[in-house]
Amino acid sequence: MAPKYNILLSADLEPFLSLDDDFSTRENFRLIVAQDGVQAWQIIQRQKPDLVFLSLHSPLLSGDQCCRKVRQDLLLKELPVVLVIDRQSREDLARCLEADCTDIIFLPFSNHLLLATSRRLLGLAYRSFNRIATRLIVRYGLDQRNMHHGFSCNLSSGGMFIETEHPFDPSQELFLDFSLPNTKQPVVCKAFVAWSNPPAKPVNDNLPPGMGVQFLSLSLPDLLNIWDYFSHIEETLPASHPASSSTQTDTDKHRRTRTP
Repeated sequence: MAPKYNILLSADLEPFLSLDDDFSTRENFRLIVAQDGVQAWQIIQRQKPDLVFLSLHSPLLSGDQCCRKVRQDLLLKELPVVLVIDRQSREDLARCLEADCTDIIFLPFSNHLLLATSRRLLGLAYRSFNRIATRLIVRYGLDQRNMHHGFSCNLSSGGMFIETEHPFDPSQELFLDFSLPNTKQPVVCKAFVAWSNPPAKPVNDNLPPGMGVQFLSLSLPDLLNIWDYFSHIEETLPASHPASSSTQTDTDKHRRTRTP
């Protein structure tokens, strides 16, 4: 099956990624690599990709200059352009804001950051991120004034599974908040129920009663905090850790059967 989305990427960002031969098939993305900013602009004009990731300091034509060209083109001005910068530079941040880019992410770049940002900006409902088993207290509900308490079973930069005897129905929008270790502010966002695992008729026997939720309005700082926590936990686990492999596989199998 041909990839559904074409994503343009600066060549100087590619070394941060771990791309195997099955990446395009698995993620339904096709990555187009531009060697410099001039080539990126040429590819944008010729191929009109769905999403663009540019390093601010791309050679020959910087990322912010290329973004300005996109915004000045009547046919291309709505194209999502993400600029990648060093988080320590206020000057770089100001350049990105002045260029009117769609989003800003910070080095180090990674597969998870690429996927999280791509799926969020492309409006994709289902994510194929690896999930790590983790136990976090989660508050959730239809109304922020009347929240339930539960525990997460797993977490990714795209969503989580919440253990509860009373899961909400699929497609229901919820408010979420949960705290990550070593962060001062809780993650607060909207989410929707991607699937439920009711106690009476469980869909997935490998998971407790509950629901898989998809983040909808995750802010960039929260996304980075989740990724930092996710990466820290992943680094401490052995490669064959059963909770990080079996849970993800079973959950993703279920979610794939319901992808529109």
